[in-house]
Order: sequence, then structure tokens, then C-alpha cells
Amino acid sequence: MTTPAEPAPFDEAVVLSPEWLARILESGHPGVVPAAAEVVERIETVATKLRFRVTYAQQAGAPPALCAKGYFNPRHRRGSRAEADFYRDFAHDLPVRTPPCVHAAVDEDTGHALVLMHDLVAAGARFLDPLVGYRAAQAAETLDQLAALHAATWDDKRPDASGLFPPRLASLAGHMTVETLQPLLDDGRAAGIPDDVRRADRLLAAMAAMDTLGNSSARCLVHGDLHAGNIYELPDGRPGLIDWQVVQSGHWAQDIAYHLATVLPPDELARTERDLLEHYLHRLAAHGVEPPDREHAWWMYRAHLPYGLYLWSMTRAVDRPIIEHLTGRLATAVARHKSLDLLEV
Repeated sequence: MTTPAEPAPFDEAVVLSPEWLARILESGHPGVVPAAAEVVERIETVATKLRFRVTYAQQAGAPPALCAKGYFNPRHRRGSRAEADFYRDFAHDLPVRTPPCVHAAVDEDTGHALVLMHDLVAAGARFLDPLVGYRAAQAAETLDQLAALHAATWDDKRPDASGLFPPRLASLAGHMTVETLQPLLDDGRAAGIPDDVRRADRLLAAMAAMDTLGNSSARCLVHGDLHAGNIYELPDGRPGLIDWQVVQSGHWAQDIAYHLATVLPPDELARTERDLLEHYLHRLAAHGVEPPDREHAWWMYRAHLPYGLYLWSMTRAVDRPIIEHLTGRLATAVARHKSLDLLEV
């Protein structure tokens, strides 16, 4: 009789072992016998992603290439459980493209979260780069995915969503004070932005104001971090969404404002954002949701731009060029729309 596999080992050597893989894969592939695993790429930010090939003595239909995402580096063992909970309990029921998940778990003793997915790169998918160009036509396709996600969870269609993924604006704002945030805003990441936008007190007040807006509106599940680096494209060009670490119950405009302002160059954003917002609202209606009034939606879109600016203003554990690129784009959009004035902060 075999012993149960650890649900989310801290030790990546355990995850790559034939014994652990056999116990995890057995439920979906009875009779599987992994023989060895070979890492083909290691990607390390806060989380670590291990892409690896598996050879089998008995394959039993199991995937030949997998990707494990966990917090294997001892310096970064503070990750969120939200992503593992999302893949385990929600992803398979949502009409949104995500990597096929083999196993997702949180070790309740250690708090470590682990997700084991099919390796989409081996299947021909392309993972995008937040520093590389993205066009309005591509943004329309990712808005289709966001509309499907929002509609499927709109206004308590999935009442378990808000319990498992509670609103996070207040908790995110709680990570910073004016004294800790202002030096980050002044470190060059938002160079050239007007002084009245580059103010920590206003940005923290904006987070509180957006939280209040969310309490008076229909909530849905939002991705929370959809810049281009969290998008992949299948060989036929269709987009999918990855990195669900900030998934939360929130206001639809958090996702739309953040996504458009991060993926599009400022000039193209200014030319296309109203049309793209109209496209999103049309797709919401196609999924059976009564969309908000167009002018109210336009106000909400502009009012939620500070959400992304706050996230990137507080970010440190990402490559500096990405921090500057995304903070600059978001700050430019906030300044152009006078979003902080809309929120009266």
C-alpha cells in the first residue's frame, strides 16, 4: 500500500521524482509509471516555474511535458494560495482559456501552494512579454476572455467565489503607508508624470475609494493582473490567461482598465479605448449579463485606472525595465483621464 503524496512539496526534487509524479498522475491516468523527469527550463521570479519532460515506463495517456509552479526558492516562500485554489476549484468550470491543470494543492501545514500544468510551450503556445508590442485587435480578444470570466461569476452567480477569493483592494492597500510608498513613486519609475499624480496619499485614498465603489456594484471574479506577460497565445492565435495569483472578487472595471492601460501604447490606448470598452460591454451582453450604461461604464473605466498604478508603484520583485514600463503607462493613463480627481482624492 502506497502512502499519500505530499500535496505541495517545498522540495522541487520531490516534485520531479517518479514516485511523487506517479501518485499525483494515477487518479487521471490509472496504471501510469513515470521513469524520469528532465528539466528543460527554469523560470524564477517570486514563484518558480519548472518546465520538464517526463519519460514513462507506462504512459497511460499522461502528458509528456509538464510545468510545475511553486515557491521552491527559500528566499520567496511567501506566495499566495489563491492561484492553487483557483485551478483546483474554479478553472475547470469557467469558459476561460487557462493551461490544463493536472494538480493544484495547498499544504495546510506549511501554506505552500503548488500548481502542476501541461507545458503549453511544448504544445506550441507562445507566452507573451510585457515589454513587447500588443495591438488593439489582440486586446479585443483578451477582452472576450475577461467578459466570459466576469459574466460567469457576475453578481453572485458563483456565490462561493467571494468567499474563496474575497475583495483585495483594502488588503493590498494595507501593505503600504504613505511613508513607504512615496519613495517608490519617486525612484524614477514614474518619471515625467505630474506631481499631483505621483502622490502616495492620493493613491492610497484612491484604493479606498475604489473599494467603496465595488461595494455598491455587482461584483464578479477578476483576474487582477492581466498585463501582456500574463497572456499566452495558442498556435492558432487565440489567447489564454495565466498567473492567477491576484484573482479576487471585484469590480469588472479593475480588469478592463488595468489590461488596456498596460498592453497598449499610450497613443493607441487613447485612440481605441472607448471602442474597446464598447466591445467588452457587447460581449458581456452576449454572455447574458445586462451591461452597465455606456457613460457610467466609461466613468468606471477611468476611475479604476489607479488600481494598476498602485500595484506597480509598490512592486519591487520584478525586473526594473518592466516596472518602469508598466508604471509609466498606467501613470500616463491616470494623468490623462484625471482619474484621481474623478475619485475626489
